[in-house]
Amino acid sequence: MAGPSEQQPVSRRHPSAGASVGGAIGTALLVAAAAAAAGGLLLGTEALPSWDEPLPSYGSRMLGHVARTSEDLYVRFLLSLPGGPQAIVGKKGSESVPGAAAGTSAADEATQDKLKQEVARTSSEIDAQRQVSMKRYVEVRKEVAEAAGGEEPLVLPEHPDEVRMRMPPARPDGPEMRCGEEIPPESSLVTRGIELRARSVFQGNHGGQYGWKYIITFKNLGTDTVQMLTRHWIFVDQHGTLTNEVKGPGARGVTPVLPPGGEWSYESGTSLSTPYGSMHGSFQFEVLKGDTSPEKRSFSARVGRLLLSKKQKDRRLVPCQDEASSELLPQTSVLVTERVILGGQADASGKSKGRYNFGYDVQFNNARDSEIEVVGHSWTVVDAEGTREILAEGPGVGGIFGSRPYRLPAGDAFRVQGKLWSATKLANAEGTYRIIVKEGGTFREIEARTDYMGLSADKSVTHAPNFVAQSAEVL
Repeated sequence: MAGPSEQQPVSRRHPSAGASVGGAIGTALLVAAAAAAAGGLLLGTEALPSWDEPLPSYGSRMLGHVARTSEDLYVRFLLSLPGGPQAIVGKKGSESVPGAAAGTSAADEATQDKLKQEVARTSSEIDAQRQVSMKRYVEVRKEVAEAAGGEEPLVLPEHPDEVRMRMPPARPDGPEMRCGEEIPPESSLVTRGIELRARSVFQGNHGGQYGWKYIITFKNLGTDTVQMLTRHWIFVDQHGTLTNEVKGPGARGVTPVLPPGGEWSYESGTSLSTPYGSMHGSFQFEVLKGDTSPEKRSFSARVGRLLLSKKQKDRRLVPCQDEASSELLPQTSVLVTERVILGGQADASGKSKGRYNFGYDVQFNNARDSEIEVVGHSWTVVDAEGTREILAEGPGVGGIFGSRPYRLPAGDAFRVQGKLWSATKLANAEGTYRIIVKEGGTFREIEARTDYMGLSADKSVTHAPNFVAQSAEVL
């Protein structure tokens, strides 16, 4: 995901909608940077060039700005294109306006409503994939309820980190990591009947940064119907240094439902400061139909480690590096609360008035079968001294939306950006949102959280100590 920032509400949907994402990554970044410089809408105040900054220098700085969280690089570029998805927000005080579909055609939905779903390259195609996933989810719930002889209770997903930690440890010399051997720019693994194939393609270099797109293909070889809800990525440079750890909802704004034989693909991008490196990760799934016993209803499927290299047929030895310990928090987080998925990320935005400033970017995915409404928000920051402070508490979504609430249709996604601050260079932050959900003919309020993420004023530091856990130990 690209760096968070204060920006206008330009995207009602996950910014994975738009046109083709092919081509050189350097060119894409310069176009996105130009759009940001024109309106300051996409990447925030840090993305704006200074008055005397030459264009080549600006392009290089922009690549550095997105290097840590550039998994969403293509997505941001798409938002800069004319005719991209627009925000629909309330116009009458605190009233919400339900988000309208971004022009999904019947032809697009028909194209995507098949067992093998190709990479979606336009906003309409991505919208269609969302609608197909929601349609499949509703149908599966109905089938399960009928088979059980009545209303099937809502199966609530578990904490993504807990699901991930239940995976058997990957052997360093096993097929998941392949440490100590030269690895190619592709991998393939099967977990619980879900095959995950990954392939990276070099996109060029600019200003000391090297970019790749990667294509991930899911195929359900098993007998259960499953839904992918969250993702986790580890990006490592040629020296074996962990450069980025990404946690987020779904992929490209979609939480695909895969029936037996189903296949789904997506592509995204990343960048490193070295000409080669590696990536690996996992996706967390919920079983919708099949073995939904407590110990098996959620599982995590690994993406085997693959090479990021200039040459497509290259094989190289890249030192292994796994995720940071639980004592450290990456600058991204994800949490699922009653099928409302919140993914957060943070980025430093300078220092003023004796405090360190940060921008946050939160993505909401509504994986429920009915509309939800975000009606309140608050942010908690815990600094390096263990001091806990509640910031930006109030009605509505907060951030760029202010006090306005927001209605999110079933299966849809949107994002909000805002500002945080801390008295120390390193800190932790968590967003909490009050959300109205509907069950049958009744409404009730839940609290959905981003989970805690790290804050670092030093852009070279990718993780922060878990001050929340440390302060709890003191108490």
